[in-house]
Amino acid sequence: MHKPTEHEMSIVRQIKKYGYPMMKLIPNNHPSLKQRLQVCSEDLDRQQMKDDLIACMEENNGVGLSANQIGIDERVFVMYSDVKKKEVIACFNPYITEYSEEKIIMDEGCLTWPGIWLKVERSEGIVCNFEDETGEHVQCTMHGLESRIFQHEYDHMEGTNFTRRVSKLKLDMAKKRATKMKKRSERIVV
Repeated sequence: MHKPTEHEMSIVRQIKKYGYPMMKLIPNNHPSLKQRLQVCSEDLDRQQMKDDLIACMEENNGVGLSANQIGIDERVFVMYSDVKKKEVIACFNPYITEYSEEKIIMDEGCLTWPGIWLKVERSEGIVCNFEDETGEHVQCTMHGLESRIFQHEYDHMEGTNFTRRVSKLKLDMAKKRATKMKKRSERIVV
């Protein structure tokens, strides 16, 4: 008889808890992505949620992932707090208390919008608060890429996303580029 692997057991736990495996990104037009999320459920298994989000983020080669991107309406996301060292934090009930005045424009992508890259202006630094998986309150300052990732994932918590931070014209141009790149890659034969 087959002994289930830890991954298979994780999927079984997800199905029991949520009714389906969580490891799938939902479409970018899903209503869950347009809702501002309330505080996390009191009975939420935070460690399991963190583990599941990290697994999905890594499987999709992301640097951050919000629970609502996989259809779970919990106010939580995971992100690399240090991209170079691949250190991951889970941010439950996050909020931003301060934005630096200095703004930076950078290319930004999103797992929910594969192939779409947009030049998005964001504050270079933030002061943020969240709870970790143990429920401990954390306050920290972030700068650079980590600040950008936090702000991007925080947008998901607020029911918005990076496509709303640019004009319709720029978004349409990015969609055309993504379609053209996809067609080009389909023609490449190895």
